Amino acid sequence: MTKLVYYSSLFKNYIERKGIIDNLELKYIKELTSFCSPTDLFINSIWGEVDDTLIELIKQKPSRAIVYSGMDWENTVCQKDFHNFINKHIKNTLYIGNSDGIGYFSFWLFFIEKYYKSYPIEQIELNNPKYLYICLNRKRHPHRVELIDRLKEEGLFEYGLVSLGGDLKNNIPQLNLNVDVDEVDGNRATDYKFGDIPNDISSIGGLANWNNTLINIVTETTTHTHTFISEKTWKPILGLRPFMIVGDYKIYSYLKDYGIDTFDDIFGTGYEHPWVYNRIEWVINNLKKYSSTNLLDMYKDLYPRLVKNKLQLQKIFKINSSRYQKVINLINRNS
Repeated sequence: MTKLVYYSSLFKNYIERKGIIDNLELKYIKELTSFCSPTDLFINSIWGEVDDTLIELIKQKPSRAIVYSGMDWENTVCQKDFHNFINKHIKNTLYIGNSDGIGYFSFWLFFIEKYYKSYPIEQIELNNPKYLYICLNRKRHPHRVELIDRLKEEGLFEYGLVSLGGDLKNNIPQLNLNVDVDEVDGNRATDYKFGDIPNDISSIGGLANWNNTLINIVTETTTHTHTFISEKTWKPILGLRPFMIVGDYKIYSYLKDYGIDTFDDIFGTGYEHPWVYNRIEWVINNLKKYSSTNLLDMYKDLYPRLVKNKLQLQKIFKINSSRYQKVINLINRNS
């Protein structure tokens, strides 16, 4: 076990909220550090920075760095100074969690397995769809704003249910659903204020909205890392819906490895394009293509595949647990 553990000041403040995300995060951090050598430095890279805490820990000359990303995305692309500093001073570095490669496992699969609401299939079957798609967004990440702008420009708003957070500093109001969930588990994980878009991390949302829509447009947290797959990606799989994802470029590769049907024969493979704006256009073109289709007939055609995806998730939980155990073995073997 190591006592050399780095948290950023932001993360320390965050975990004081004692929500279900950080409680589970701390459980896995505690377990992982228990398998580290006393000379290992365990680095929780979430919101990491070259601060006094990191500098003092590195002065103790750890033999290895275990760099972990769990609830948030792996940030080597956008926090280069932080990671360059680590690698400059510690030659033996192992990246685990949301890092593509031998150290990969998914915190969010553990989260869904533990906390996600269970839905009987008959409760989420689509019987009388009114809208082609649903696209739910809370934070105004650039790729989300771009997608919403394109939906407006192409006259596709009337075909879907859409939400998007606002920007008070620039007097941009948030875009709300007419009816939405209210008290949700994820609100405590944010600076939630009454009237904000709920941080709904453990359900598919209001069934009235869900059961009125066919295609789930997932806008993941990032588009610039390797493979951050949050709870957002798993919602349509749990909720029996076809999906298109605007996110990291390896998401679809991982989903296929998991045995998930990604509906390439229906939507094509525009998700492969290296530029996110082209991936957004892939979504737009598909929505235009299917805007006049019979939604119920399309759903009935896809239904057996949707059920198969939902059932596959139980196997995926086991795959993720196996990957996690391999990471523990890797930490142990090299300690």
